[in-house]
Formats: sequence, C-alpha cells, structure tokens
Amino acid sequence: MENFICSDLQFEDKGLNELCNCLVSCYGNNQYTFAKTCFSIYNIWSYCKGNYFKAKNNEYYNSYKLLAKFGFDRKSVSRYKSCYEKFIQGTTIENVAVKTYFYGFSPSKLFELLPLSYETLENAIDKHFITPEMTVKQIREYVKQMAGEDTIDKVVEQTVEEINEDEIPDAYDPNKKYEFSYFESKSKSQLLNIVMTLQTAYQKLKNKGEKQK
Repeated sequence: MENFICSDLQFEDKGLNELCNCLVSCYGNNQYTFAKTCFSIYNIWSYCKGNYFKAKNNEYYNSYKLLAKFGFDRKSVSRYKSCYEKFIQGTTIENVAVKTYFYGFSPSKLFELLPLSYETLENAIDKHFITPEMTVKQIREYVKQMAGEDTIDKVVEQTVEEINEDEIPDAYDPNKKYEFSYFESKSKSQLLNIVMTLQTAYQKLKNKGEKQK
C-alpha cells in the first residue's frame, strides 16, 4: 500500500474540495476504507481529467499533481482506479463497498488480481483456485500462470492517462508585468482565476492602506 499523506490543500471549487476531504478521511488498509479510497481517487481523477484547478496556495493542479500530494503516483492512481471499476460497488462515499465476490481479499491481494478478467476471477473463486486465505505471493503466482508476466506488466501501464504536467501553468503573479500575448493565450477559466487573484491582491493592499491611516 502507498504511503498515505494527509494533504491540507484547499480549492475554491467546492466539488473538488469535497472529494479531497473524502480522500483525507480514508485512512487504514481495511476494506471499508479501501473502497472509499478507490472511490475518492477515481472521482478526483475524473473530476480533474483534462483540466487544472487553482488551490488556495496559489498553485495549479491537475489530477496527477493533486493526487501526488496524497502520496499516489501515476501507477498507484491507475491501480486504485482499476480496483474501483472492477471490485467496488456503490455510487456515493456513504455506500461504496467491496463487491461480495471479493469480500475478504485484502487491498494488496486485490491489486494482484487486477490483470485477470472479471469472468476469469469469478470462475477461479467459484472453484477455489483463488481464496482470501491465500498469501499475496500465492495469488501472484496463480495470476502469472493465468495471465503471463508480460500481460501483468501492461495492465497498469495501458490504463495510465498521459497528461503533460508541463501544461500546468504557473500561478498568475500580480506583482509581475505581463505582455498582452500572455492573456490572449488563456482560456476563460484561466482569465477568471487571474481576475480573482487581482481582486485578492487589491483587497490586501486596500486593507493595508486602511491600517496605515
């Protein structure tokens, strides 16, 4: 399991803020919190996909940069997303749970089961070829026999979405001078963020001036 980091990032966007708070609450490796972790990571990734959001620390984040603040690299994000799609049921943070078929398998064992198709897993579990009592090593060996090592290596890699982190812009600095071309290249949401940054900077200057009177 990943080294879960408690991030205190705050966003102006209320929906993203709620998802981050859900993820913060998901400590521990038992199935209850694992299902919630998968749900939170999957939905944060979906919410941020193809976009970036400005946090209250004045930096911009896309899905991978944001989830990295919680200790999840791209490969980890892909694994949790895949687990949510394959092993988790429920549509809200209150009702998500591991599907009955996979109840009893620890998170680390579920990760090992990812390369096998749902049908193959059902058959293997029904025939007791795979059981929750097996060790991670035993499950890994069985999966290798069924899927092959090359397939296992490709399963996670092919689900990792390529989002160029270089495309995340630096936060607008109201103390710097920008050419007009800088603003021409920005989207509507980026320009709105700049306006909000300027409003905040103006309010700070105004408050400072009033205190000095």
